[in-house]
Amino acid sequence: MFYKASLDTLSKIVTAATALFFLFFAIMAFTSWTGMPYILLLPCAILLATVFGTYLYSPQGYEITLDSIQIVRKINKFHIQRNNILSITPLSADELGRAWRTFGNGGMFGYTGWFRSANQGSMRWFVSQRKNYVCILTTDHKKYILSPDDVEGFIKAATQW
Repeated sequence: MFYKASLDTLSKIVTAATALFFLFFAIMAFTSWTGMPYILLLPCAILLATVFGTYLYSPQGYEITLDSIQIVRKINKFHIQRNNILSITPLSADELGRAWRTFGNGGMFGYTGWFRSANQGSMRWFVSQRKNYVCILTTDHKKYILSPDDVEGFIKAATQW
């Protein structure tokens, strides 16, 4: 069963602003061919790789199969094996607390990577919006945070063994 993950407004704004910044920087780099223009190609390449990387690995939705919960991305699905899951619970913003990015993406095409909060500790996010949080705790004490559009339906389908 597939559950969609829609982007929230802030993520759309961050994505658009980053794309516009990249476009502006690229135009400025390629129109100023005086001096040493090749030095400006490296930042353009880094920005381009960042935009495409975050797009390719952004969560598009979540698929529940008999064996796993899959985070569907444009490339390389991420699997959480169902036999390793201890619990799947909804998580409110208050329960989550203030989350800090330790290594991840904070808004471009979603919120992905490793985060930490005082309330929940370390966790890995595959989130597209800053609401509808679902926390998956595994037997190896890893926490995964997802944000399906239909939280109740997702939890109901994921907990049916």
